[in-house]
Amino acid sequence: MLKNNPEDIRPIEVDTVSGEFFVRIPEWVVNDQGWFEDTEVNFKTDGGELIIKEDA
Repeated sequence: MLKNNPEDIRPIEVDTVSGEFFVRIPEWVVNDQGWFEDTEVNFKTDGGELIIKEDA
């Protein structure tokens, strides 16, 4: 698995049960950030960028 692979493009998906949108986070991002299952993250938009941070 290549870290920061420019080909690591992920589609927006829809949960068929809840109808919620989601994007699968690559394993290398989770490992790099020291996150684990049930880590809570915060979403922020800045212009055309989406910023995902661990909720402190």
